[in-house]
Amino acid sequence: MQLREQEVRNQVREKASLETAIRDMHQEVSTLGTRIKELDVKIADSQAPIKSLELAHKEVESELNTKLHRAQQASQELNMSIDRLEESSKTIERYIRDKRARKLKDCAVKIEEIEANIQESVIEVENVRKAIGQIDKALNEGSATLSNLRDNVRIQKLLRDIAAAQASIDSYDMEEAARAKRNFDEKYQLEKNRETEMQSKNAHIGGELKSDKEQLKTLERDLRDFKDINKKYTDQLIKVKMSDMANNDLEKYAKALDNAIMKYHSMKMEEVNDTMRHLWNKTYQGTDIDGIKIRSEGEGGASKRSYNYRVVMTKDQVEMDMRGRCSAGQKMLASIIIRLALSDSFGQNCGILALDEPTNALDTDNIDALAASLVDIINERKSRANFQLIIITHDENFLRKLGQSDVMEYYWRVSRDSRQKSVIERQRFG
Repeated sequence: MQLREQEVRNQVREKASLETAIRDMHQEVSTLGTRIKELDVKIADSQAPIKSLELAHKEVESELNTKLHRAQQASQELNMSIDRLEESSKTIERYIRDKRARKLKDCAVKIEEIEANIQESVIEVENVRKAIGQIDKALNEGSATLSNLRDNVRIQKLLRDIAAAQASIDSYDMEEAARAKRNFDEKYQLEKNRETEMQSKNAHIGGELKSDKEQLKTLERDLRDFKDINKKYTDQLIKVKMSDMANNDLEKYAKALDNAIMKYHSMKMEEVNDTMRHLWNKTYQGTDIDGIKIRSEGEGGASKRSYNYRVVMTKDQVEMDMRGRCSAGQKMLASIIIRLALSDSFGQNCGILALDEPTNALDTDNIDALAASLVDIINERKSRANFQLIIITHDENFLRKLGQSDVMEYYWRVSRDSRQKSVIERQRFG
């Protein structure tokens, strides 16, 4: 309600301000009209600068029209404000007519009455709380008094019971009671000693019984373990004897097999050395080495034996290791001859032999001798169905030597074409 009254006051002040502005505008309009009249008099009196006066007249007229337009807008706004003020006045009149202000005062009075009642209720509640506290205090004091009374009653009863018991004791014969007590103590002690003795015997018998049970379990376990022991012993003895006999037979067989292998090994090594000596004498053109052979030396015992092999060369029946004492060409030739000899001795069922660049590090005489040896080997073994010799070489002279011996009609040349791809061509000799 206060906000509404404040709004009405603001609108009244705004109305007064607008009325003042309207009066100022009317005064300004009157002033401008007076000025126009003065200008008209001056125009009538003086026709001098007509154009300038007309221009001034137009300017004044334009300014007057602008101010008049502004005054009209202000007048419209003022009329709108007046309408709002009238609406507010009507609202205030309705409020006054409906007596709402009096109702508001009545509500305020009722609120004050309710607050007074609440305050009285609070005071009354506080008084009730105080009364309850006093009652609780009185109850606590009463409980303590009741407890004291009950304790007194219980004490009185106990005193009566004690007096009755004392009277009963006084009525007994103390001497007779003492004799009965002594007899009881003697009998009790005898029975106590007897009980102790019986407990000791019981513990001893229990220990013996436990020991006998453990021994019984051990004997039963042994009985289960040694069941049919004679038959098991006989069976196991037979197995041991059979194993000993089998081991003796296997040892004999192993010795016989080892002797056979050694004999076969010695025979094959002699065969390999004969082939190497034959090929070396036929191929090597020098005079510093008479021949080459492989020496084998056994190591280890009878159960586990290994062999070390080394290549030796002979000169005037004196053997020397070839390692570190031969040239690269001699080493290459010896390698080829060893391979040929091993193939001849151990590769009877697989007669394929491949030589990759066999003429490396050989001089011309040894190359010619190697070619002649290969020709002899080919002529000697070409009748065998499984013999095949593959030679890979870049040596044209070596290839030509092989071709001149009529042991082969053509060979395969591997080259690259213009696109750097490998091409295999079959070519004839000659």
